[in-house]
Amino acid sequence: MSMLFLSSCGSERPRLAARGAVRRLLARARHARGAVGDSAWRARRSRRGLAPGVLRAVLCGGAILTLPGAAVLVPVAQAQDGLFGGGGGNLSASNQMRVWVADSSRAASYLNDFDLQYAQGPWFIGVRLELDEEDRYDPERLLEIKRRFAEYRDETINVRAGHFYATFGRGLLLRAQEDETVRLDRDIDGLYGAVRWSALDGQGFIGRPRNDESYMREDLLSGAAFGVRPHRSLRLGGGYVRYDAADPLDADASADDAHLGRPLEELVGANLQWTRGPIDALFEGARRYRRGEIDPRGGWRGTDEEDGEAYYGSVTIGVPGYTVLLEGKDYLRFDPDYSTLPPCNSDGQPVNEGLDERGFGATLTASPQPEVTIEASGAWAGARHSDSERQSANGSVRRDWWGAGAIQIGGEWVEETELESHQYRRWAGPTLEAAYYLTPATSVTLHGKFFDWVNHRRGGEEDEYTEINADLTVSFGMSRAMTLSVIQASDPVEEYDFDDTWISLQATWAFGHNHDLTVKIGEERGGIVCSGGVCHYEPPFTGVRVELLSRF
Repeated sequence: MSMLFLSSCGSERPRLAARGAVRRLLARARHARGAVGDSAWRARRSRRGLAPGVLRAVLCGGAILTLPGAAVLVPVAQAQDGLFGGGGGNLSASNQMRVWVADSSRAASYLNDFDLQYAQGPWFIGVRLELDEEDRYDPERLLEIKRRFAEYRDETINVRAGHFYATFGRGLLLRAQEDETVRLDRDIDGLYGAVRWSALDGQGFIGRPRNDESYMREDLLSGAAFGVRPHRSLRLGGGYVRYDAADPLDADASADDAHLGRPLEELVGANLQWTRGPIDALFEGARRYRRGEIDPRGGWRGTDEEDGEAYYGSVTIGVPGYTVLLEGKDYLRFDPDYSTLPPCNSDGQPVNEGLDERGFGATLTASPQPEVTIEASGAWAGARHSDSERQSANGSVRRDWWGAGAIQIGGEWVEETELESHQYRRWAGPTLEAAYYLTPATSVTLHGKFFDWVNHRRGGEEDEYTEINADLTVSFGMSRAMTLSVIQASDPVEEYDFDDTWISLQATWAFGHNHDLTVKIGEERGGIVCSGGVCHYEPPFTGVRVELLSRF
């Protein structure tokens, strides 16, 4: 990773001396690299705390911008004492560019995020500039500062102004997070603080959340959480979150005029964590109080909605070579916008988004021998007042041959009733993963599934078919890989526009130690994607996707 370092020294020196220092450093780098070889050179720098491709240098009145095979002197206005006085700081940047062209439109869409961060001692300042021209939400071109923050943190306190993410407990009260898998971004713009001292810890915040649909920030969210350890094995905690909304009838209502004093809802919760030897137990409960709602015609008004409640518990038992996780949930009328309830299954699929669901899950991991790994899990969830239900089971056995390869054989079974847009859905079959190392730097990996499907969507025909899903990956060292993906159904599937074949080719290349390039061409069938209790429908796609992540 290449970085831009800001360094300082005590006196001014001529620019010629600085250039001479650059030449001497590069000459030493070339000499050392030739003497010990590429791999040893990278390992030596990693042990010293330097990322591959980074060359540190201390200069007066400037900084070195290190790029693959080049060094550029960049003037620094505050190289003497840094922005906050004292020693110098460092400036780092990254840029992520995503471009895709769909066959249906033949028009390029792109999304570019440029992140810049300055760090000096306990101080951190960051900003993200986003250029967005896509048809995912809005076809218009947008150029805006998407994120900015200033933060101070040490061993005791952490204070941040600007955009932030935060989680209380397991997320019953609050889970402001970002998850690219389901295209979720729940950042808050405001003030966040945390403190940890002796046996006490706490968090507090106030700010404006991002509306998932409109992306406006007209509401106000605030809350606090605390924890205390009366004993080293026991932690007790609690929290409170309040949600206020702007008044739509106020002619002056805007993102700066929240409807203070009249909360739409309040959340109160408590949790307990107990650790003793190989056992780690957690229990968390929360209540939701509905105070009012926004009527588009009548503004803020009271509500007769009943209060909600949510309870979650887990027990983990771990001894050398064996781990067991048991989970349980019971949720009723609990679907606040900035909460995410644990789903209690490995697929991250909720049953009814917290409105009415309960269930349990169990996961076992065993390694009786260093080269053997056994995994098994099962889960059930259902609704009290509807037919929604989901049950699943899967397991696998993996055997590694050190230096030669590995093979993993397993199976999966899932049955869903009245979930999402499906009246009934079931898939089951064997799974296979095999890896073979051609050389220490080259490997071939095959992931395969053979599923029997029954799929009945609301208002549609019932599909019954078998499906072969295979991914073949060839890796060339740590920097290059190619993956061929093939999904073949025995019959056309109504849910996917009566298509039956999806083929794609993806190539990844990490070059210069600070650039990661991914190119994918072909077909993606889309469908419902879930992660951690949040689901998102991904539409089918045919075309080309390009992603380049660069760090400076």
